[in-house]
Amino acid sequence: MTQHITQGTGLNLSPKPISLTQLPLPQCNEAGVELWVLRLDQTDARISGNKWFKLKYNLEQALSGGYRSLLSFGGAYSNHIHALAWAAKELDIPCVGVIRGESEYATNPTLSDATEWGMQLRFVNRQQYRRRAEPDFIKELIDQLPGSLKPVYQVPEGGSNALAVKGCMEILSDQTIGPFNPTHVVLPCGTGGTLSGVALSRPDIEVIGIPVLKKAEFLYEDIRKLISGAGETDPQNWQLDLEGHFGGYAKTSPELLQFIEQMDEQYELPLDQVYTGKMMKRLIELVEQGRFTKGSKILAIHTGGLQGMRTVYGPKN
Repeated sequence: MTQHITQGTGLNLSPKPISLTQLPLPQCNEAGVELWVLRLDQTDARISGNKWFKLKYNLEQALSGGYRSLLSFGGAYSNHIHALAWAAKELDIPCVGVIRGESEYATNPTLSDATEWGMQLRFVNRQQYRRRAEPDFIKELIDQLPGSLKPVYQVPEGGSNALAVKGCMEILSDQTIGPFNPTHVVLPCGTGGTLSGVALSRPDIEVIGIPVLKKAEFLYEDIRKLISGAGETDPQNWQLDLEGHFGGYAKTSPELLQFIEQMDEQYELPLDQVYTGKMMKRLIELVEQGRFTKGSKILAIHTGGLQGMRTVYGPKN
């Protein structure tokens, strides 16, 4: 069963309809639970998934505030960098991407797209990249830019800030999920911005985040800061499951790749090895372990962004 919804962004960009689809996994049938997937990956091929919501108000702020360019941070296969580059192109505003790693990465599919769309790439080493949230480092980067690009609107790594939380509060709108009333929402976590918005928007639903990196305990504090920074009170309806990283950020294995391939072949559900594949695999483990009581209605959010799989299968838009 599939329901189609059109989600607006408030920008001159036109996302495709989003579907809410039931996934008839045998593990769910055995456990007596329903599993549905919110296909945010269908919003757009380039500004995919949660990036629509994270960037929406940031871009509006940049345009209305008279900024002449954008600057943000990401890895060599960053979904955020890919989405931001396309959005900047569509909105005709210059954009600078500060990329973790060596300049050789510039030829990979993700960054080749970003360059083609007009993003200026600045490569920094890992030690420098750790300073990405430091005002002094950001000032150093901005000072190196020509005056024609100033003032510069800085979007944090992953797009997660108070404006991103505001946007992500619209993901589970009544328009999006209609009469479907889940008891649990499950989604992958990188920076915690999407979880913050989702949890705030539905305080009556238990929200479970699956961090995709090791030693992610710090996300508890980061999420609390994002919620308070958005001027909201923590609804305390969320928690993190720290066992779904499957080796660490961007780490993969033949088993994980086989699982991703199986989900695509059997259910036409494209996943990636960085975020959504790990989330879905861990979610199935939780179902098998009896984490959800019989009768539960689980909504898994497919947060989109499949750039990671381009390291496996090569260029693919």
